[in-house]
Amino acid sequence: MNHELAKLYGGPSILTVAKDDTGTVTDVRAGVHLPDQNGTKGGSMLRPTSEDDQTLLINFRLLERVLRLMAVWPMDFNPYLPRYLRGRFFLSELFDFGYQLFWYFICVHIAAFHIMSVLTVDLSYDELFLTLITTSIYSILVPLSLYLRLYESNIRQLYEFSQRHFRKRSAAGVHYVSISSSYRFTNRYQFWWIASCLLGTMHWAIYPILSQERTLPFPCWYPVDVHQSPMYELAYIFQVLGQLQVSLVFGLASALFMVFVFVVCTQFDMLCCSLSNVRQSAMILNGGYGPELREYQDTYELDTRDYVLQEVFREDLDTVQGTKTASRLDQLSPTQSYLMELAPELTCVMEDCIQHHLILLRFCQLLENCYHPYVLLKLLQILLLLCFLSFMATVESLSTMKLINVLEYFMLSMTELYLYCFLGQTLKNQGLKVGDALWKSPWHLCGASYRRRLLIILMNAQRPVRLTGLKLYELNLETYYTVLKAAFSYYTIIKKFR
Repeated sequence: MNHELAKLYGGPSILTVAKDDTGTVTDVRAGVHLPDQNGTKGGSMLRPTSEDDQTLLINFRLLERVLRLMAVWPMDFNPYLPRYLRGRFFLSELFDFGYQLFWYFICVHIAAFHIMSVLTVDLSYDELFLTLITTSIYSILVPLSLYLRLYESNIRQLYEFSQRHFRKRSAAGVHYVSISSSYRFTNRYQFWWIASCLLGTMHWAIYPILSQERTLPFPCWYPVDVHQSPMYELAYIFQVLGQLQVSLVFGLASALFMVFVFVVCTQFDMLCCSLSNVRQSAMILNGGYGPELREYQDTYELDTRDYVLQEVFREDLDTVQGTKTASRLDQLSPTQSYLMELAPELTCVMEDCIQHHLILLRFCQLLENCYHPYVLLKLLQILLLLCFLSFMATVESLSTMKLINVLEYFMLSMTELYLYCFLGQTLKNQGLKVGDALWKSPWHLCGASYRRRLLIILMNAQRPVRLTGLKLYELNLETYYTVLKAAFSYYTIIKKFR
């Protein structure tokens, strides 16, 4: 039998999969044949194991290409140069630097001209706050772009860590959670999120076309007369490119962060599912409990609300079979316990869960270290936008088109703030519910060897997984209400000075 081995976990992990000539996926460590076809008994499955699912990889490459297009990440210009100039005279680096300066010029000149409008032009209240909204957006865009460029290696490290160490599915049992659920969800989420960002921001760009007036999307101070050709066309193109930059940079930065959180939340679901199925996994490893497993599967009532995406698959017990190739089990001596006949298998399954838990804690720490400056920047930006947009929504003299655009910005800001805080709260809950999953396992029937390993996970699960803004503000629903109250407080103060 020809096995193609591939390590799914780094370090001392003992879980390895193999695929033989017939296409059967085998867990070499456990000696378990995982189903490679859709299960048909007792239910349907969207995907069986998702070992070959590369949806997230494709989406990441798409995000990477767009980030390079917007000069947020460095771009390699060598493929576009003549063959005899490739890799010579630092031409690629020079072109990348010039391309980056071009996009920075678009962002900085719009922010600078709006600041000059505030300082030199006599504006009404509605015009003043429209100018302040645009100024705050483009002023924060510059440090955000610099952050994404400086932290490119950290973001890549997160992605590579997830591809190298994250599991494709939970341990074999009566039911399992698959990473394919997360892949499909993030694929849909990224599309609709970026489409919403483009739709919400590009309305400003088409406003002069719809109004059939020779005006700019953002009327502001210019050192030249922009109502005459060709300065009008040039200023209009730069403002349209600026809006495109705002929508893509903010949208892609948020999409990257939220994809990482969605994926790690699914990994916590896999760990909890493995812990809940620990006895059934041991029975599958043993290979002599087929009738008992089928009876338990038929009578077990599963509550999918315990999982983030509420998508759990029924294991095909006719395909999942135990073998005699688990050399790791031969090294474990049975200990005195109530489940003496499953003691080596239970110990082996629990060791695997410990390694999975440590991997997830390590990833969450990397995620926090990478994104805590970005989170604080986003919270400050959303606070300013909500304050200004709340005021603009109450201005009676605002035109219908601009009011629609203000409300779209307002809804995008509210949605983005809620998603960040909701994901921070969800990730914290995911880390804490690992302990609850432990109590659902038959720990009271197991021996000292199993209980010692149980304590390792239980002690690590007591440390809450947190996402913060510069280590000052924790992302949770309480922060969501705090930001809303602060924005409303500032709005009422501005309203009094109107």
